[in-house]
Amino acid sequence: MTYDNRYIHLGGYRHRYVECGEGSRTILLLHGISCSVEFFEQVIPRLEGSFRILGLDLLGFGRSEKPRRVPYSLELYASLIREFVDKTKSGDAQETVAIGHSMGGKYAIATALLYPGTFSKLVLSNTDGFVHLPGWVRVISWPGIRHLLKELMTRDRIARYGFSSAFHAPGRIERSSFEKNLLISRDRQTVDTVIALNRNLARLDLQRTGLRQRLGELDLPILVLWGDHDQYISSKLAYTALEELPGSELYMFEACGHSPMLECPDEFSEVVRRFLVTS
Repeated sequence: MTYDNRYIHLGGYRHRYVECGEGSRTILLLHGISCSVEFFEQVIPRLEGSFRILGLDLLGFGRSEKPRRVPYSLELYASLIREFVDKTKSGDAQETVAIGHSMGGKYAIATALLYPGTFSKLVLSNTDGFVHLPGWVRVISWPGIRHLLKELMTRDRIARYGFSSAFHAPGRIERSSFEKNLLISRDRQTVDTVIALNRNLARLDLQRTGLRQRLGELDLPILVLWGDHDQYISSKLAYTALEELPGSELYMFEACGHSPMLECPDEFSEVVRRFLVTS
């Protein structure tokens, strides 16, 4: 991806973003955990001819600031996303659609609930938010355990295995894109952010924050996307999301894993384009 990096301060923190394309609709790309805007690099060229594209590195990830001690929460991320949408409004683009992947999908949902009217539509790909995580998983953020985990997660062999699990057929991913995103995911400061998110689990969970009980308040078209061979978040949860998100529709990618924007970029782009134009 060769787009110029731009920087903006949101909530007092420096964030990196990219902007390209033009049109009456803006697409805001929100990546998943351990990732960055680059995770969408295969679909941006396929969409920028029809839409204005904004891709944001979320706080703690990519080339955005990675503060050591931040009270991470759904409220915090939602406020940063809302501020970004407000500060990057274009006179030509009359509406903003969020495409959120995994963790980014959960943050898009939180933003839509806490700041109604921010988005005209939601596209949620293999979204987080519908998995129940027991409280004991927070032990990985305990000092001794987190240091060991950080060493393991940043080793090439282990990181490569974990990253490959995001795909049903890793060999289908464009090689340079695979290697670039793998390197981003094993960045040591990024791993620190992942551990910090785990430590703040209660404030980042739709159920525990009460936002999951408010999903019925959502009043906008929602497209749920999933890969039928998702090893990270079971495709069974696609139907849970479909049931709980009012007025939503589901598209299931066949022979695809957790990351259809990299594994099936042509199909992903066409499904998104059709939803934005016709729904």
